[in-house]
Amino acid sequence: MNHQVTHSAIELCAQLNDLLTQISDDQFSASLPLFSGASIGQHTRHIVEFYQCLLQSVTNNKNVCYEDRERSMPLESERSYAIQVLEELQQGLTIVDEYPSFIKLEVKDFDDDLNNKDWVSDSTVAREMHYCNEHTVHHLAIIKVGLNHYFPDVKLKEIFGVAKSTYAYRKGK
Repeated sequence: MNHQVTHSAIELCAQLNDLLTQISDDQFSASLPLFSGASIGQHTRHIVEFYQCLLQSVTNNKNVCYEDRERSMPLESERSYAIQVLEELQQGLTIVDEYPSFIKLEVKDFDDDLNNKDWVSDSTVAREMHYCNEHTVHHLAIIKVGLNHYFPDVKLKEIFGVAKSTYAYRKGK
């Protein structure tokens, strides 16, 4: 597997973890109108559970299905628990290269009448890890907008919520 994609996943989780150590419990769980009432905690849970789905699928040799997330309430409401889970996730990501590189992606889709239309596709663990990374950057960017609006005193690294390709472009690389 591509070790860089795993390194990027660990780095993104570390960015989120760094943020969570800087904000208060109230900031973590606050319902923010700019997020249509969602919280930083809910975005955190959403990010973490995508990686968890992938890791659980890889380690159990099952299809990955991002729709089958746990939706853990403690993960979105208890900042200290979220920090702990993020640290465990980073550890789990360090060994993902030891597993087979091919995986099946299962998608639970719906037609216009909300009838279930599941489908399965071949994929690779590296491709799915890249998907999780891009998904994470997207949610970190949303979190950054909320932080800048509601909690402007929180200091973020320049790369927080920015795709590496965009960051490299901005740096003239």
